[in-house]
Amino acid sequence: MPAREQVLGRRAPGNGFLHRSPAGLKVAMLALFTALVLVAREPVVSAGGVVLVLLTALAAQVPLRMLLALLRRLWLLLVVLAALQLLLNDPLTGAEVLSRILATLLAAQLLILTTAPAELVAVLRVLLAPLRVLGLEPGRVALAALVMLRSIPFLADQFRMAGRQAAARGLERNLKARTLPLLLGAVEHARDTGRALSARGIDQV
Repeated sequence: MPAREQVLGRRAPGNGFLHRSPAGLKVAMLALFTALVLVAREPVVSAGGVVLVLLTALAAQVPLRMLLALLRRLWLLLVVLAALQLLLNDPLTGAEVLSRILATLLAAQLLILTTAPAELVAVLRVLLAPLRVLGLEPGRVALAALVMLRSIPFLADQFRMAGRQAAARGLERNLKARTLPLLLGAVEHARDTGRALSARGIDQV
């Protein structure tokens, strides 16, 4: 397995049509899908978007357990968002907001699962080329963005573990007990990722 795959994650197994599609086309379709879901602001549209992503994953031979793994890790955050929506908005608006979030999250996850990290970095490098005017290196910015995406599941797990540890000590209402382990874990994860990238020469893109 290439070094980039080892550090930045792996694709879903299989050779479906999404695996074979150009990364640039998939990024463009994700952008269009996200724009439509966000602009429509209709529960039927966003809920249909969720169903469409699931059906696309099945057609592309992507295991649903891998696609839904991110939601399992983020379930607590989603519950908090749902509670806030019920407090601040009516149920219909809350359902619309949550379905939009689910649709865009699942679509992004499907892109990541069917695209090699090196291909994503290459596409992002092209899209971010104008940043050279500001003295920024597009390849490094693209790599940082990809690492950030790949870190979301880890941070979600850290958030859940911190909550469990705080509850075990009777500190479930203590904000410091919940956030400090998460911050320390995030810093350690960033250091480990940086060392792994540097050791494999992936920091030079």
